[in-house]
Amino acid sequence: MKVNNTNFGIQPPGFKAKLHLNNKSLLKNTHIHNQLTPLDTMFKENFLVKGLNNLAIFIKSNILCKFFDKPKTRFEQELVKMQNKAIFFSRILADRILLLSHYSKIDKINKIIDEIKPDSGEYIEEIAKIGGSVKNKYIIANTEEKTLEDIAKSNEAVIFAMNHPDYNKDKFIYVIINSLLSQFYTVNKLQATCPRPKILVSRNMLKIVDKKIGEIYKHLGLIAIDASLKHKDKHFNAMVIKNLLKEFVQNKSNIFIFPEGNNSSYKDQPLANKIQPGIASFIKTASRFKEKVKIVPIGIDYKKGRHNLGHIHIGSPVEFDRTHKTADILQTIKELLTSEMKQAKKS
Repeated sequence: MKVNNTNFGIQPPGFKAKLHLNNKSLLKNTHIHNQLTPLDTMFKENFLVKGLNNLAIFIKSNILCKFFDKPKTRFEQELVKMQNKAIFFSRILADRILLLSHYSKIDKINKIIDEIKPDSGEYIEEIAKIGGSVKNKYIIANTEEKTLEDIAKSNEAVIFAMNHPDYNKDKFIYVIINSLLSQFYTVNKLQATCPRPKILVSRNMLKIVDKKIGEIYKHLGLIAIDASLKHKDKHFNAMVIKNLLKEFVQNKSNIFIFPEGNNSSYKDQPLANKIQPGIASFIKTASRFKEKVKIVPIGIDYKKGRHNLGHIHIGSPVEFDRTHKTADILQTIKELLTSEMKQAKKS
């Protein structure tokens, strides 16, 4: 299918728009039209950083999850410990290289975000700028279906559920989606009242990063949760979910989640087998306090291309209420995400 290289998604139905992130057409009626944000530094990849992260992913996906998922002998157990340490130090080193290569900009970002209150309109405007200030990058997306625009107009909190194909690139996608959504909030003058982003990520991720980078991630809405496949800290997770649930049912927070969690490392497993039940339990609990719980499934796929940040397909919202059973909710989410992932692959 032919791809348009110009406008921000104003295309015939079914057309997959090529969205250049420094195209300001969507923002032409707002006062942040020609402004930039230092937060776009987070999009500037360092190839050494990328290589170290890829090494960690390779060890986890192609060795640990493939051959030593359930170590039996003492030798296998020790080998797993060594490989886990290699993953840990590889990611720490990657983070420190990122910090040093962008130190002045990261320091500047921290000084700026310290002055911006998350409940202010300025906060949403700053996030909105990210998608419009990253040069030479683009995504392929079905924005012509206006799902994000309609969500922004409703000012209702929703859950964005996404498949988790690539540790390195997925973090760009939820920032981009959040940026596009924030742009629509701004167009509709809802910056001060709209839901704030809450992005569930592994607690290990925020443990590994330097404090300066960690503060930026937290400012963007990242919330740490114990995503361990074994021996989860259930008390810690319960406190996180309790606070998140309270904000969500009051329409104060949009939630971004990768339901696979650390199961994404099992590359040889189908998506449906990797989705964890936590998201269904959260929806079921939320439905006791909220008349309708709206879920937006998002499929993500990546193809080769230096400037291509991803192919995403934003699905139609699906609503759950208290009459839905947890098992049925989980099955529906599996089917929705599988379908959206296939749609993203076609784009």
